[in-house]
Amino acid sequence: MKPQTASTWQADDLHALADLLSGLTPTGLPSDHLDQLEALQRVKSAVATAQVAVTATFADAADTEDARVDGRRTPPRAMSIGAEVGLATLASPHTGEQRVLLSRRLRDDLPHTLAALARGELTEDRAYAVAREVAHLTPDQRRQVDEDVEPRLPGLGDVRLRETVRRSCLRIASETETRRYRRARADRRVTSRQLDDGTCQLTAILPLEVLAAVRAALDAAATTARAEGDPRTGGQVRADTLATRITGLDPASDAPAVRVNLVIGVESLFGDGTEPGLITGLGFLPAALCTDLVRRASQAAKATLRRLFVTPSDRGLIAMESASRRFDGLLAEFIELRDGGICRTPGCNALIRHHDHVQPAKEHGRTTAGNGQGLCERCNYAKESPGWTSWVPDLPPDARHEVHGVTEHLRILRSTAPPLAGGPAGAIEYSPYELRVASDFTLAT
Repeated sequence: MKPQTASTWQADDLHALADLLSGLTPTGLPSDHLDQLEALQRVKSAVATAQVAVTATFADAADTEDARVDGRRTPPRAMSIGAEVGLATLASPHTGEQRVLLSRRLRDDLPHTLAALARGELTEDRAYAVAREVAHLTPDQRRQVDEDVEPRLPGLGDVRLRETVRRSCLRIASETETRRYRRARADRRVTSRQLDDGTCQLTAILPLEVLAAVRAALDAAATTARAEGDPRTGGQVRADTLATRITGLDPASDAPAVRVNLVIGVESLFGDGTEPGLITGLGFLPAALCTDLVRRASQAAKATLRRLFVTPSDRGLIAMESASRRFDGLLAEFIELRDGGICRTPGCNALIRHHDHVQPAKEHGRTTAGNGQGLCERCNYAKESPGWTSWVPDLPPDARHEVHGVTEHLRILRSTAPPLAGGPAGAIEYSPYELRVASDFTLAT
């Protein structure tokens, strides 16, 4: 590879550098390996610095382009720009939008932090952490914080880094911080996040004194349960107590009364199959656990079974069509089941909020499962940006649903519906396991 100056490097040169580094073979003594690790970390920081510069420059250039379409309301430019950056960096559209925002902040307001990243004194994550911590400040206040923390940046871990930046913010912008703390207390809320092992994490944003009262109540419940010989662990008692006081149901004994779409192959449900089941929009559960859930709900007369027919080869749902312009009713539910409840945009992990026409209805797109896809609100709006287009390719009838597209700056989009949960069998004939449903289970229909 020819020697280059930073300003003359093109995409092909950077790809060649990546190929060169990916083929590195460690040699020498253990001390040499550590030297190589240190140098590679320096390279990672330099690459992150270059990405900041390229991202901010691209965003500036794209912002100046005339993307208006007469007679049509268009989404904010930040959505389209962020979505394209997300595609280029293998991230979600929201993460791409955040990367644009943080890159501009590092370049314009935090030059000392960006220089520390370029020298290898910070990792990319820590540089972005600094940029996030000063988001609520004015540009002038950010520069003051940047100058204040610069001498202390090298060698700080994640927690100490945030503490250092927070302390500087409290000192330099005390009035702003006081208003921020008061707004945060007013913005108390509850959120949830699914984990990878069939559980989820419930997060409550509360004032500190309220949190102290909640913890005291849960600790008291755990202490009482232990004194009474309850076999559950303290953590289990706290979690069950919280759920019981919110819903009125004991998770350890009561079957849920809410509607949950659990998709599982009948062979796994009633036979010896091990293919996991899918809770739409959340994730997979082991087959044995799904059987337990269905059995409990069935015994409580709270289970309803619906039969879904799929293509034998790759578990794709059969299409549906509606005369309505909107995707609603069973057709909307069909799309959510087919798409797994998750936005179809590559890299996006948000839940489906909109049922979208791939070919817009105003362009004579039909309201069919084939021309429909599940998108989150952000991605549906970004898709309407000028220069974006999408279509459904011609595929064999038994192939899983695909959507192809191109963004304003010619980034390629391609999404494929996930395979439906269940075993490889997809024949329409009733299996022996299905014939046992009526006799073995009480179903509320």
